[in-house]
Amino acid sequence: MSSPLLRDRVIAIASSVLKCEIHADSSRENTPQWDSLKHVELVFAIEDELGLQFSEEQLASLHSIAALVAAAESGA
Repeated sequence: MSSPLLRDRVIAIASSVLKCEIHADSSRENTPQWDSLKHVELVFAIEDELGLQFSEEQLASLHSIAALVAAAESGA
C-alpha cells in the first residue's frame, strides 16, 4: 500500500476510534481525546485493520499519526 493511502487509512481508523477529526500531524500531545485507554484501542484497531502486529519496542513510540504510519509502512 502506498504511503498516502496508508496514511489516509490510519487517519480514518484513528478518527473512528477517537471520535474526532484527525490530521496527519495529530498526536497524543495535541489531541485531548487520545488518552491512554484510547491509545490501546487505536493500536489494536490499526493492527486488526491492517493485519499487523507491532513489537513491544514499537509500542513505546506510537504516539502520533506519523509514527503509526511509519511503523505500518515498515510492516510492523
